[in-house]
Amino acid sequence: MVLGAGLAVALVFPFFADSPLDYIQTAGMFLLLAIPYGLSYFLMGPNFVIIADQKEYKVNIWIQTIAIVRMFLMILVIVAKMPFIWIILIEGVNVFGSNVVARHIALKTYPWLKEQPKVTDDVSFQKNAKYAVIQRLSTLATTNTDNIVITLFMGYTMTSVYGNYSYLTDAVTKIIQSTITAPMNSFGNLFNDPTADKYEVFTEFFNFACYIASIISVCLFIVMPQFVDIWLEHNALYQVPVAMALLFALNVFYLTIREPVIISRDANGLYVDAKNNAYLMAVSKIVLSVILVQKMGIMGVLAATMLTNWTVDFLYNPRLVYKRVFKVPPIRYYMMVFSRLGIAAVVGFFGYLGWNHFITYVSGGFIHFVIGCLILGICVMAVVTLIYALSYRSFRNLAVRLQRVLQRRRANKESMKEEGNR
Repeated sequence: MVLGAGLAVALVFPFFADSPLDYIQTAGMFLLLAIPYGLSYFLMGPNFVIIADQKEYKVNIWIQTIAIVRMFLMILVIVAKMPFIWIILIEGVNVFGSNVVARHIALKTYPWLKEQPKVTDDVSFQKNAKYAVIQRLSTLATTNTDNIVITLFMGYTMTSVYGNYSYLTDAVTKIIQSTITAPMNSFGNLFNDPTADKYEVFTEFFNFACYIASIISVCLFIVMPQFVDIWLEHNALYQVPVAMALLFALNVFYLTIREPVIISRDANGLYVDAKNNAYLMAVSKIVLSVILVQKMGIMGVLAATMLTNWTVDFLYNPRLVYKRVFKVPPIRYYMMVFSRLGIAAVVGFFGYLGWNHFITYVSGGFIHFVIGCLILGICVMAVVTLIYALSYRSFRNLAVRLQRVLQRRRANKESMKEEGNR
């Protein structure tokens, strides 16, 4: 079905695409990219076992490494003005290679997966599968409809402009969300343990998400205008206003800090109760995008995403989780969010002033820009780390927990070396 759908879309896609490539080239590029995605579906099965066994970190290390290499290779290809086909090839290798590596690790860890199962007619998963599909479709509606709306009301050219903007933010978001969602399965076991301090662990997880979100969103807000300007060779069509960079940063911030709540919701099966929120998010995002894009252009689409996230989703899922899982007032969550958002805003404000104070140096060339980004990232990380360490006990507890994990790993390695010597 997947490969067939890809072939069907590839055949009609050139009629709707505004492309300098001819029909054969356009359809060929589409198929070239669709094939790795389609084949990956046949490789994913063993990965679910390694996820359920809470050993996803073994896979994520390699997948995120490949993703980071992919991002740098694509930027290199664009800067070097290499043929477009290299972008497609790099993306295809990334998708297929990640799944091949993950499958190899899973099969090596669990050799019995190669055996033929005795029972193949278990359909117990179907009971709640439709609700999971609803959540997935809602996510697609809120994240993958921007290009369609922009094309309908602003044309293909502006879709290309938006694509260049979102390329950077989408790559960053995928990497940090993968990091945040890595302990998802551990949370499933946590909520099944009646003796566990669920809320205490949740606050540690939440602070970790806010810590990462603050650093990434602040740096993104500050450097995005200059990055896009240098990347696209000072093309006036692709200039990023400060307000647009702020909207991108707010959306990245929210999508990162919401993950602890969403993981807690799904680990307790509450995605069934959140189906109405999924419908409302999809409808409000599309309606707001259609209305605002006609008045504000690309900023209208970003504003629609921000309004949908910070109203519909923000007012629904935290209340559901806090009332049904933690049994504490939801106002505590909202106070935590706004305090962390305030910290990010203050750090971002002073970081923006400092960045613009040295804007002459930063704009002096690509090397100057990279050096400026490194200095900015180190400074923002140092300031945010200091503020969180001084202000939040749960963040300090998280640091102690991570230290203990590293100590246990070091002790295990030493014991293994001693056994090997014996």
